Amino acid sequence: MDINENEKANSASSGFVQLLALSCYLGLAVLIGWLCIIGKSVILPVLIGVIGVYLYVAAADALARFGGMKNLPRGVRRFTVIIFFLAILSLLVLFIAQNAQSISETVPVYAENLEVLMTQLLDSMGLETTIDWESIGTTVSETVSFGTIMEYLISVVYSFGSVVVSALLYAAFLAAELDDLPKKTEKAFVDQGKAASAILMANNINKRIGSYLGAKTLVNAILGVVSFVILLLLGVEFALFWALLIALFNYIPYIGSVVGVLFPVVIAFLQTGSWILGILAFVTLMAAQIYVGYVLEPRLLGRSVNLSPFMVLLALSFWMVVWGSIGAILAVPLTAVIMIILSEIPSVRPIAVMMSERGDV
Repeated sequence: MDINENEKANSASSGFVQLLALSCYLGLAVLIGWLCIIGKSVILPVLIGVIGVYLYVAAADALARFGGMKNLPRGVRRFTVIIFFLAILSLLVLFIAQNAQSISETVPVYAENLEVLMTQLLDSMGLETTIDWESIGTTVSETVSFGTIMEYLISVVYSFGSVVVSALLYAAFLAAELDDLPKKTEKAFVDQGKAASAILMANNINKRIGSYLGAKTLVNAILGVVSFVILLLLGVEFALFWALLIALFNYIPYIGSVVGVLFPVVIAFLQTGSWILGILAFVTLMAAQIYVGYVLEPRLLGRSVNLSPFMVLLALSFWMVVWGSIGAILAVPLTAVIMIILSEIPSVRPIAVMMSERGDV
């Protein structure tokens, strides 16, 4: 009897300890989420900088595979990649600004074609077309302040620009210390076994996130090229701009591909005032999205992040609430890092297993 009572007591004590540990982890998760929200201005540029380093290192290593580049010192290759990234970023900003200006100049034409489309729709439904579009436009212009919209857009651009500049600074300083991190880790831990485990976990994160970002970027580039060819053949205005937008939006899982397609489809409807061009644009662009999403992307990405589809959707919802559209882009790599870290902690390893696609972490 005494032995059974001791076993029951030990079992109850073990269950209480596990429940207490789980409560502490949940409390820590809530605290981290709260810190992410209030510390967005500090944490977000750091994370973007870290992800920028992943891309930067992966690109520098890939550069070594081409011809005489492999004989160049690592520092020279990395400097070349930095210059290339800065040039691409500058050209991208100029390209978006110029196309945004051109699109804004064609808005009056699109407004006239919208009136034609709505009239055709009402006629097909057998409704009276006695709508005074001019008065509706006047009411909308009086209700929506153009100055307020411009102030909001300027503030958004300024905020995004400040985040990017801060991220570039963090990435530059982090990249400068990248080669010394393994030595620092070994010195930071007295137990060399823990140091080796930390380095192994960091290497695992580097491999997973680097392969995901590299493959995802390649997939998005292919999707952008295919979308550009489709829009060019259909004669949709600003085809290169919309193709670039589709490629960028495809970084957001699930919803990004649909949102990216909506913009050129709407322009296709408004460009000529005809339903045919818009329908053709929608069907062909969605066909490209389906092929890339269900055929090409699984082959190239494989199981680089090993997250279940439900976990990807949940992560997308969470990070969008915390950090908006930027959080949606970072949702998959951030959640993959969390899963890898949890897999190294025995008490919460089951959570990492449930987060994974097939249970192997």
